Amino acid sequence: MGTQKFQQIEQRRYADVRSLIRPGDLFLASGNYPVSRIIEHFSDSIFSHVGIIFFWKSRILLLESVEDDGVRAVPLSHYLNDYENSGEPYSGRLFLARYDQAFSESQLDLMMGNATDRLNRRYDKNEIGRILARITLGLGKHRDDDAYICSEFVDVCFRDIGVRFQPNRHGFLFPENIAADEKVRPLFELLS
Repeated sequence: MGTQKFQQIEQRRYADVRSLIRPGDLFLASGNYPVSRIIEHFSDSIFSHVGIIFFWKSRILLLESVEDDGVRAVPLSHYLNDYENSGEPYSGRLFLARYDQAFSESQLDLMMGNATDRLNRRYDKNEIGRILARITLGLGKHRDDDAYICSEFVDVCFRDIGVRFQPNRHGFLFPENIAADEKVRPLFELLS
């Protein structure tokens, strides 16, 4: 099932690793929600979500694209303590990884600037349908537009600085494809 490099990853408390997190790090989630399970099943992976870490002053934020909101920025700590303002943590496992290439300050500024320019773009619900049709029926193909599923959003942000993740054999990019990239290095599993 999917990439194995996250299997023996060290579990660390967020408070203990907060100072080790860098802008541009990758956030990966393995959710216990119905949509998460569908994504995990069809991508043969433990991962159902991916986002990018960035900083604003002393805050660690996550840029991501989610079903109900589209592209948004949220404090990373919300996943650990108050996911979706529920008073509960995210139901699932949370991971951090790093692309194994040092990015210059100007590259990070370009990526984060373009990422924030995409804030409030729609979540690409049609892409989910196309992915399912392609996998189950062999019909359809990816189409670039101004709406994003989580992995498309991360891919387009990294493309801005010359990094391209390889899609699966059906031409779609899942969180698994990003996690499995040979230059993506697991850091740790985050605990509250």
